[in-house]
Amino acid sequence: MPKVVDHEERRRELAEAVWRIVQRDGIDHASVRAVAAESGWSSGSLRHYFPTQDSLLGFAMELAYRRFLARLERIDGSLGNRERLRAFAHEMLALDEERRVEAAVLMSFLPRALVEPSLHELERYGTRQVYGELARILKAAEEAGELRDGVVPMKAARRTLVLIDGLNIHHQLGPEELTVDDMIEAVDEHLDRLFA
Repeated sequence: MPKVVDHEERRRELAEAVWRIVQRDGIDHASVRAVAAESGWSSGSLRHYFPTQDSLLGFAMELAYRRFLARLERIDGSLGNRERLRAFAHEMLALDEERRVEAAVLMSFLPRALVEPSLHELERYGTRQVYGELARILKAAEEAGELRDGVVPMKAARRTLVLIDGLNIHHQLGPEELTVDDMIEAVDEHLDRLFA
């Protein structure tokens, strides 16, 4: 009887091998050969799923975004708009090991996305999804009269994402200088400036 192969599971395993290499050694070391060795596969088997390094890196980046967006969908819809935005920010911040790995991996992809068109488009797609979710929450808050005068939802969404990205970068570079508590406090102060 032929063995049943879960191709999506294999693709996820390979993406997770990419994440481990990127986190440990940097994105420049995430070659097809290195990912094959990390995952225990042959390079030929890996190329069956991902014919190029960029297709492999693209899937690893896309999977990181998908996992992150799936977590956002699980945020309690019964929360008020401010608490929903706060929960959203906390899902994006590197507050625990899982989120720290995701943030580190996604940040590692950014320089490559500047020069590789397929990765650039994936990054823009993921970022637009995040902007959209942030803007939806802020628009609902605006309609409920919860925002301070002059707060524009889309601008506030962009500034919120920029704040979170900046916090993640500086936390990754110096977690003892910008602690988890510092990041949470910065988000709360930002929310105080948005909400009446």
